[in-house]
Amino acid sequence: GETPLVIEVEFCTHGYDCVSRGDQRDSRYYNHYIKVCDVLEQRLFPAWNICFVIKRGRPRQGSFEVELLWVVGSVEYSVTLASKICNAKFPNAENIAKRLDAVLHPDM
Repeated sequence: GETPLVIEVEFCTHGYDCVSRGDQRDSRYYNHYIKVCDVLEQRLFPAWNICFVIKRGRPRQGSFEVELLWVVGSVEYSVTLASKICNAKFPNAENIAKRLDAVLHPDM
């Protein structure tokens, strides 16, 4: 658990119907982001050094993508934990946590 882990999330900032809304915190996507962060933090902290980041740049319409990123030496690794674009539905936070467990503990 000493390797720093980054959970990078890209999510649509225009709400479910992709119509711009006032406050981002009212967005279904933002609220789902907070829920996913809470579930993963409960699963990982304090055993892992973890950081949650919102992907930089303009998010793709309808996106809710979750990536695990880490570096060992000079090699960068990335694993997709969930993709709303690929599956056409919001990923379940518990399923993301299970996928993360499988990546971090492949022998289990």
